[in-house]
Amino acid sequence: MSILRSLTLLLIALVSVLSLPASAQEDDPGKALLNNLAEAPASRVEEAINAIVSSGDERARGWLEAYGNNRLSRIDDTGQVVIVLNNRGRDWEIANPLTGEIMGEMSRRELDRIAINNRIRGQLEGILAMLDLNAADPDVREASAQDMMGKVDASLVEPLQAQLEREENASVRNRIEEALAIYRVGEGNLEAVDVLAGSLHPRARAALSEAVRGDNPALATKAQQALGTIEQKLKLNRAAETLYFGLSLGSVLVLAAIGLAITFGVMGVINMAHGELIMLGAYTTWGMQQLLPGQPGLALILSIPAGFLVAATAGIIIERSV
Repeated sequence: MSILRSLTLLLIALVSVLSLPASAQEDDPGKALLNNLAEAPASRVEEAINAIVSSGDERARGWLEAYGNNRLSRIDDTGQVVIVLNNRGRDWEIANPLTGEIMGEMSRRELDRIAINNRIRGQLEGILAMLDLNAADPDVREASAQDMMGKVDASLVEPLQAQLEREENASVRNRIEEALAIYRVGEGNLEAVDVLAGSLHPRARAALSEAVRGDNPALATKAQQALGTIEQKLKLNRAAETLYFGLSLGSVLVLAAIGLAITFGVMGVINMAHGELIMLGAYTTWGMQQLLPGQPGLALILSIPAGFLVAATAGIIIERSV
């Protein structure tokens, strides 16, 4: 009797363990979010998207990215939402959006694509960038905030403002402030013009230019002043760029002149034979950059002594052998 009871308990435990994944998937809150998006009428799609964003689910970005790329579908028979991995041919490869598990291939006739219009697709670009603002890497957050410039609408102002208050990195904060300011300038906010006054981003200049052509005289005047500040900054940058390239080109000409002076002083004739040594130094610089592709600054620093050493070694070999 005790053996029978033990076997019964063991069987119940085994069934419970085997049914865990299915029950866990049924209880997954992501399933309700995806079903809500799939079943939402056109007028409530934005609400369903906002629910996914507000959920804080780490899978939300993948879901919305698949939705924006027309890769979110439902199985006709079961109504299950799946992600289409490969939509070529008759049979499409699909995956479970909750677990990421590959589910094999299914005929495209058995799948019903979750429709999306161009307006929602355009909004998704800003929403996806908004999700990247929660990344751990500050560079990713800064790139995301920069990508949002010119794409902020009324629905993103509040979450962006909340993100700005939480953000500690100064560069990311500046980018978020500029993204919000571009939207607010379009709404006629005079204080937002001051934020964009020092920005060199093309979309910031475009927003100010549009404000200058607008119907608000006070905003147009202030935007014109901001554009003047930006133009002055651009002139200084162009002057610095010209100076840098001039020094760079001039240094090559100086090296050539020094070589000519040395050879003429020693031999009494003009000799252009030192050109190949300059070429060796240039190739050495290029070679150092190939050896250290991810560290351009270090490669440039090391290429200076390396170029001298290679050119000097080549000169010694030529002098001794020829």
